[in-house]
Amino acid sequence: GKAFGDAKAAIEKAEDSLAIVGAWRNITTLRQRDALVQSAVDFFVEGRLNVALQQFTEGFNTLGLLQDIRAHPDLFRNLFVEDVEPLKAADLSAVFQVNFSTPGTHKREIESQTICFWRDWLIDVEDGECAPVTLENVLEFVSGSSSIPPNGFLMQPTIEILPEDSGKIFPEANTCNIVLKLPVHKDYQSFKAQMCNAILWAPTFGVA
Repeated sequence: GKAFGDAKAAIEKAEDSLAIVGAWRNITTLRQRDALVQSAVDFFVEGRLNVALQQFTEGFNTLGLLQDIRAHPDLFRNLFVEDVEPLKAADLSAVFQVNFSTPGTHKREIESQTICFWRDWLIDVEDGECAPVTLENVLEFVSGSSSIPPNGFLMQPTIEILPEDSGKIFPEANTCNIVLKLPVHKDYQSFKAQMCNAILWAPTFGVA
């Protein structure tokens, strides 16, 4: 069946690694697959990594966390298992707190329009309309990190709007304080173009 075929392909792909740990073998049944997997697990858990795992658990036990981790594994999963899901525009938008001016002022009106542009732009980035720019690139431009920490950033990420008469057309970022300063543009297309250019031209773009 498909499950056996997938297992066979995966084992062939990992043949060199499995051979090193003495677990590689040709399989003809799913039961043999399970035995192969168990052999590989035993090598790492009971052999090579055993001492490290013991020290790891002893450390958590000393802190009084081991019992809680075992009792509530789902609550601790995000702290130990990397979340590989891509960023969403809504997630990135929600991370930032906007420093608005007094309601009812002309400045507040300009700021509100700029934030609308910002949120629309994040959606366009998510939809691939600003490729090769990604939401991860945007977050890295602002914070230096391409992902949101499981417990959030130590500092509250904030957005400020550059003065309308500053003449600045590109966004500015302070990665130490996680502050993004957005430029004022009269139309969305201009805002979108300069935001994309700023990310593409940033020193961190394309650096793994």
